[in-house]
Amino acid sequence: MRRFIKRKLKKPGRLHGPLKKAYDELDKTARALIQTDLKLHQANERLNLQISQGHALHRLGTFINSTFDIEIIMQTVSESMAKDLDFEKTGIVFLDKKGQKPMQSCYTGFSSAEYAHLLEHFGSLIGPALLQEEEVCLQTASYASGIWAKLLRTLSLASLIILPMRFKSRLIGFIVAGRTHITLRLSEAERRFYCMYASQASSAIENARLYEALGQANLTLEEKVQERTHNLIEANERLRDLDTAKSNFISLISHELRTPLTAIKGFVMMLFQHDKEISGEKRKIYLSVLNQETDRLTRLITELLDISRIESGRMEFMWESISIPDYVRKILGKLSLEAGGVDLEADFPENFPSVMADADKLEQVFMNLLVNALRFSQPGGKIKVRGWRDRAGATLEISDQGMGIPFSEQEKIFDKFYRLDNDVNRKNPGTGLGLSICRALINLHGGRIWVESEPGQGSRFLISLPLNLDKTANSSGVPSLHPAPTQRYAEGA
Repeated sequence: MRRFIKRKLKKPGRLHGPLKKAYDELDKTARALIQTDLKLHQANERLNLQISQGHALHRLGTFINSTFDIEIIMQTVSESMAKDLDFEKTGIVFLDKKGQKPMQSCYTGFSSAEYAHLLEHFGSLIGPALLQEEEVCLQTASYASGIWAKLLRTLSLASLIILPMRFKSRLIGFIVAGRTHITLRLSEAERRFYCMYASQASSAIENARLYEALGQANLTLEEKVQERTHNLIEANERLRDLDTAKSNFISLISHELRTPLTAIKGFVMMLFQHDKEISGEKRKIYLSVLNQETDRLTRLITELLDISRIESGRMEFMWESISIPDYVRKILGKLSLEAGGVDLEADFPENFPSVMADADKLEQVFMNLLVNALRFSQPGGKIKVRGWRDRAGATLEISDQGMGIPFSEQEKIFDKFYRLDNDVNRKNPGTGLGLSICRALINLHGGRIWVESEPGQGSRFLISLPLNLDKTANSSGVPSLHPAPTQRYAEGA
């Protein structure tokens, strides 16, 4: 219409009177129509912009409220800026908790090189801009200077807006959007819209982050519940095992105490009631049985007291420097009368080192191991005790030619109350505490004990004792390991 009016109302030549007046009225009306048309066009553009902005907010809100996936939300925001708000290049960045470092990002329209270049300027340009009071930062190629102008040229942008995303005044990220050919001039209404847009995106991302944190917390809680449940199941199993062990212990001790006591009482009653009728030879046999059963009862009580003292930390030690070969030969001499055709042999190098130890405790260990070896040896067999010096200290080996121990049982035999199920043990009842006490005593000497064996090939019990026990002779207490002056000894075979 504007063109029509301009074309038809060309200024004529000189007009006079009523005709000139009519022309002026018509020209005035045409100008008013042009002005009205311009205002309608501008109002229509503003309305279309508001519709686009409303649609963008609605689309963004509808979609991001349907998911808690941060990556999907960021992708949606970036695409919405491009499709709904006519930006050729857009991006969104999620910052770390301190708001100082980009953590996740998504972009549309930028090349990977352009976007990487943009993020490189976070510390020098974008970060400081986000810390300003303005909620919308606008940079245009026409007015920017210095580093901003260079950045816009590199990104091939005519205009760039940066929208900080804040949640409860905390900076959590930012949105960037650029146009390549249009120099933006933002009205107050447009600034308010972009603030609303960034606020909605901020809420969505923070909610997603909180949901993710809640999910992780629930997962961690579930794992902890499962762990605690597993621990409770294990604790209950241990309690059941302990209850079973207690019942077995009471049954075992009751049996082990009752057996010698029954024998002792029986022979005592026999001697008491039939004293005059019993011959001297039978009396000697009865007294021998009484002595054996009394020794058995004494051993049982001693083992129980020893294990109690060890577990309560009340075991006393009398430390002295001892020659292990001498003690071993003395013990073998005591056992030679009970060997029953089993050859007992000791093999130590002449310069085998002395060790700091409690002589009675080591004798108890050697006696227990050697008595066990005798019990499982056949007449004509051999038990050999030998020793040598190595890097660990002094090593001792007690070997026999008995039935051997299965590999699966070699650690169990050092457990309290554990006994191998075989004919020898069934004929020789016991508490199953002997080897457990041996290991505890050797451990308290700073050493270790283990067994190497194969069924049918005999067993080798090995003891390693340190040479650096810093203990004063005749002192008592639990040992502690300290470096001692180095001494050199020739190694034995």
